[in-house]
Amino acid sequence: MTTDLAQSVIHLLQDQQGFITSNELARKLQVSYKTIQRVVSRINSGYGSNMITSEKGRGYKLDYERFLLSKLSGKSPGDHSLPAERQKALLKKLLLAAPSKLKVGQLAEDFFVSESVIQSDVSSLELWLRKYDLSITRVNRTLSIRGDEKDIRDALMEVILGLSKDTTMNFEAMTQGLAEHDTTFALKQVDVVAQFLKAALPYPYDVNLFSHIYVLISRIRKFVKLPIEDQDITRLKEKVHNYPDLFSVSEMVKRNLENYLGESISENEVYYLFQYLISARFTGTDFKTKAGTSAYTFSEALIELVSHDIQLPDDKPAMIEELVPHVAPMLNRLENNIRLPNALLKEIQGEYPNVYHSVLHATDILAKEYGLPEISADEVGFLSLYIAKYMESFKKPKKAIVICTTGLGSSELISAKIRKDLPELEILDVISNLNLEKSLAKHPDVDILISTINLPKQKQIPQVLVSAMFTGKDKNKVEEALRGR
Repeated sequence: MTTDLAQSVIHLLQDQQGFITSNELARKLQVSYKTIQRVVSRINSGYGSNMITSEKGRGYKLDYERFLLSKLSGKSPGDHSLPAERQKALLKKLLLAAPSKLKVGQLAEDFFVSESVIQSDVSSLELWLRKYDLSITRVNRTLSIRGDEKDIRDALMEVILGLSKDTTMNFEAMTQGLAEHDTTFALKQVDVVAQFLKAALPYPYDVNLFSHIYVLISRIRKFVKLPIEDQDITRLKEKVHNYPDLFSVSEMVKRNLENYLGESISENEVYYLFQYLISARFTGTDFKTKAGTSAYTFSEALIELVSHDIQLPDDKPAMIEELVPHVAPMLNRLENNIRLPNALLKEIQGEYPNVYHSVLHATDILAKEYGLPEISADEVGFLSLYIAKYMESFKKPKKAIVICTTGLGSSELISAKIRKDLPELEILDVISNLNLEKSLAKHPDVDILISTINLPKQKQIPQVLVSAMFTGKDKNKVEEALRGR
């Protein structure tokens, strides 16, 4: 079972209100219904609970509460057979030692298998390594991982800490099974940075910094000399005068690491820490991420392009001011090739598809115009989230006229229930059908008509027939009609 197929099944079920048949799932995912049955079985086995329930004749349904609890616990579906566990341990050992060579014979002894099994395991790992632009080199019965140092560290973050795009990470879940003393020290350094700068380091930047420090400790314990390209150091040195506080706290964390490990660390590690900090967003009044002209220019151009597709709030300057503190570190992440996984990407794409696709189109144009690297889907999701948040904050309430002919008591009841169940809806008038034309003339900006009787069709104004008791089904019908506006 591939993780991608399992995630696709979960996402489809997550979007489904009720049950969905295996045939329908198979059609949407272009696989056989037997494949769907096997995937569902393995998902439930991998999560250790019947997260997906089934009923004969109805199909499958996601137990949403169990799904949320599983995400928060850091669990994910997978095959936990012995070969898979061995391959994961082998991958971790090779990455921690990279770029040093390890002897195949010694690895075989470590895992109590033959050398041919190790070679077979390595072949299975090569496909996974490609997503980080890494490869395995075989020379004289030795193995080593080759690639950029930054990509090796990113791969280690996933292998050691489980940092992946489809998992909502938190420290409690992420640190389960890790070395307690190293975990405590790495968490303490996140606090050191925040206290020194008198600013908060919010999620997911805190997770990224913790991960970098923990992985660094793990590699140094393997006596690995950790390289960094000279051109990276030169480029980062040029930025130090723009971020003196971030460089100072990077030096402080490096000294803390040396004291903790009892050995000196390459001066280059200061620049790796510095690289992460200039790519993070801080919140608080005492420290602000430095935003250059390029961050303002990018933000202005992004809002302008998105406004061609989507109606944005009138106060665009305020939107730009809010966007710039995110864009500034994002531009640094692009320059430094720092990945920032977006655990909410699927939800953002599903909840705000128009915003996401508009931002995706705009960032593609801007990346080419400004000579930037390709802007990842994760970063597009973060930008979309900021724009969607601002749109929600300034969203004007929808306006409704309620038509009821069953008496004053029922009119007051239905209007009270609508106000309670749909607080975002502004009721302009509660009338009988006899006064409809007058009310429409008085309120030409009405968005929806909610009526307990059939009405003549009104041009461009949706109308929903509901019961006088305004039940849950009535509420769903109104919400569906409003989504179409």
